[in-house]
Amino acid sequence: MIGKGRMILFVGDAAAEQAATAFRAVATRMGLPWNAVVRRAADVAEPVLREAAGVIAFAPVPFLHAMIEIWSEPEIDRDVNDLIARMLGGVKGSEAPPPPTKPETPKKVHTVRMAREVAGRRGKGVTVVWEFPLNEAALKDLAAILKQKCGTGGTVKDGKIEIQGDHRDRIQLELEQFGYKVKRSGG
Repeated sequence: MIGKGRMILFVGDAAAEQAATAFRAVATRMGLPWNAVVRRAADVAEPVLREAAGVIAFAPVPFLHAMIEIWSEPEIDRDVNDLIARMLGGVKGSEAPPPPTKPETPKKVHTVRMAREVAGRRGKGVTVVWEFPLNEAALKDLAAILKQKCGTGGTVKDGKIEIQGDHRDRIQLELEQFGYKVKRSGG
């Protein structure tokens, strides 16, 4: 229903005006160059339809049945936010996002190495973990989980996960829960 245009046509009376006002307010607050036009069903003309990225009606409109969405009045704010999310390429707010995927645990116990490094970091220590049997995407997912569990930042470089600070004990516990054996290197 939503095209690439920058104008949404709201068809109806008071509810359509309220929805158009809410749409304009959200678009302005987000800095989006979109507009909303309100027409009564009897006043909808072909040129306006061609310009519209979408048509929202608050009652059935027989001649527009294939290209409209019907909204109910009590849900205008939610529907406007869902509409803008779809125009931005997202999903409806009422749809649950997919659950985060956990990295695959290895079939056999795999040993990873872990150490604390400060060299080349002006005295700021990081916990480094390497020798994972994972591809780059799975490694980044695992790094995101570890960063969240430690409450700090980090990155993935050259097949190694670097977590800011000394979190060796916490990271070891988390990795063991994923089925890895952790071997510490250094002090």
